[in-house]
Order: sequence, then C-alpha cells, then structure tokens
Amino acid sequence: MISVSNLAKEFGDRTLFADASFQLNPGERYGLVGANGSGKTTLLNILSGEAEATEGAVSLPKSLRLGVLRQDQFLYEDEEVLGVTLMGNPELWRALVQKEALLARAHEHFDADRFSELEETVQRLDGYTAEARAATILEGLGLPAEVHRQPLSTLSGGFKLRVLLAQVLASTPDVLLLDEPTNHLDILSIRWLEKFLQDFAGPVVVISHDHRFLDNVATSILDVDYQTVTLYKGNYTAFLEQKREDRQRREKEIEGRQKEIAHHQKFVDRFKAKASKARQAQSKLRMIEKKADELEELPGSSRRYPKFRFVQRRPSGREVLKITRLKKAFGENEVLHGVDLQVGRGERLVIMGPNGIGKSTLLKIVIGELQADDGEVEWGYETRPGY
Repeated sequence: MISVSNLAKEFGDRTLFADASFQLNPGERYGLVGANGSGKTTLLNILSGEAEATEGAVSLPKSLRLGVLRQDQFLYEDEEVLGVTLMGNPELWRALVQKEALLARAHEHFDADRFSELEETVQRLDGYTAEARAATILEGLGLPAEVHRQPLSTLSGGFKLRVLLAQVLASTPDVLLLDEPTNHLDILSIRWLEKFLQDFAGPVVVISHDHRFLDNVATSILDVDYQTVTLYKGNYTAFLEQKREDRQRREKEIEGRQKEIAHHQKFVDRFKAKASKARQAQSKLRMIEKKADELEELPGSSRRYPKFRFVQRRPSGREVLKITRLKKAFGENEVLHGVDLQVGRGERLVIMGPNGIGKSTLLKIVIGELQADDGEVEWGYETRPGY
C-alpha cells in the first residue's frame, strides 16, 4: 500500500538514516523504534507528507486517507469534544455543519438542491453512524458520555490528547500513523487501543517506548539505528533477539575476514624477500588489499543505555510504611475511602488504576505534600523516602 525506496534524511552533516527501503502492507502493524533523536518522528513526518526526504521516494495511492496523530489541541479549544472527534473526517464534518445551518434557516429560505447534495455526502461517508462511532471511541479512551458535549477547553491536557487520538481513529483512515499514542492513557485505555489497532484493516505505524504495548500490537518492527531503517518480522521481543543475532553474525563475519587477512599477511611478511616466493607473495598482497577494501566497518548504535543505582544511607527497619484508614476528598468527590496499607523492606509496590482515581493523591499524602482528611501515615525506622 505504501512503498518506501532508498529513503535518506540528513540535517547538515548529520545523517539520520540512508538507503531505507520497505513496504507497509494492509493488516500489518509496524512498531517504529529507535533512540531519542534517531529520526523516528522525522520518518513518520516524511511518510505523512509533512516533511521532505533528502533522497528517495515514498509512493502511495492518491486516494489513500492518512490518519495522523498531531499534538495541536489548541486549535479546538472552543469546540465540543464530540465535534472535535468528528472533525477527523473534514468532508463529513463540513457536510454535517452545513446541513445543520441549512435546517436552522429553513423558516427563511430552504435550498433543497444544496440540501440534497449534502445529504448524499453524509450518506456516502456513513455519516448517520459516525456520531455513535465517535462516541464509542471516546468512551473506549476513557472519556465518558457526560463530557462529549462539553468544550475541549474544560478537559485537562492529557484528556485533550485522548480526544485528538479519538479524532484520528474515528476519521475512517486507510492508514494510521501514530506518534506515542499511549501517552496520557491509563491501563484500561491502552488495552482498548490495542484491540482497536489489532482489528484495524490497514497498515499501522506507531512510535512507542512502551515495550509491552508493542509486544501486544506490532507484527513487525522498523528499527531506526546504524544510520538506516531495518525491518524485522515479529513483535518487539522477537525484534530484540533478531537484532542481537544479526549483529553477532556480522561481527563474526568481519572477525573471520580479519583473521584471513592476518593469515595471508604472515605469508607475505615471511616470503616477500625470498626470490622463489616473491611472485606468490605479491599476489597475496594484492588479495589482502582487495579484502581490506571490501572489509565493512559496522556503524555504532545510536542507542545509549543509562546506568544508575539507588544508594541507601542505612538499611531501614523491617516495616517501611504503614497507612491506616486514609481518606481524602475534593469537594464531594472522595478519592480515597479509608486506605489501609503496609509495605515491608524489599517489597516493590505498584499503584495502578484509572486516571483520577487517586493514585498521585495517595503518594502526595504519603510524602507529606498533601494533607489527608483522616487517617495516619507512619514511616518506619531509618526510612528516608525519595520522591
């Protein structure tokens, strides 16, 4: 469906990638991975037509509809949440708006011909089910029905980005190009998005640092590294193993050639001054030069892995933290309903739940940044929290 040939992108003397060739096929979901600054978003922008490549070409059918996740929620601040979602299909949205305007002025003047044209557009684009479809997607992303008719400006930044994601998903695109779609999504919404993408009929290209999400969604991985883009079949875990094996194989091939060159060099060094062997030594020398020219130096990876560790001042007591009957409400919204919790030394605790359920509130109370309405927080002996 989308063909990429010999694609390259440079910024000044810096090459992000070169000689990148691959094809994006219907029903396939491609995880686009690489280090920060390696060129993932740049590649996505080239695929969407928002950026130009230095070399190469991206070929796609003219009628292809691209669904691209953009971070431009400020364009829609005064629009209803449901309306913003429906704007993902501009032709349908314009037809719906113009149709409503015609009906609103019908008591003054009714343009029957124009109304028929708009009605045909709405039916052709399945407009009568579009609102229900958009509402389902919004709810799947954690936006309940009661906010659908509210202005986008009433939502927090994270929920605004969810609306933009819903806009893309509801636009009935042929291809999805998504840059970090799981940002600001809770676990339930991520699981819903995974199912949506698995059922999507067209190609999907998704940038994500969420390895579990990529394992559940990706059928292939596009890896931006070593100044090129390499396609691997399988999910993220399979990609890691394939990439490691490919690198080891190439390193072993180079090592083998280096050993072969060294072996021939010993012969040359030993016999180059001996008349009976001079011609053979010269022949070996030419062969060494040829093999040395063919020897490929592997480029370094753009990935950098930080190393860090947490150093204890002193070991804590056996009981690290005790929370008793903790309560907290914001107005009439009680988010903590009498929490009881004990944490022992060496335990690792995950606090999880939907957005707005009180996870950060609990941490802030425990650390002393927020006052609880009721209950107690006790830190154990020699416990020094880091937050």
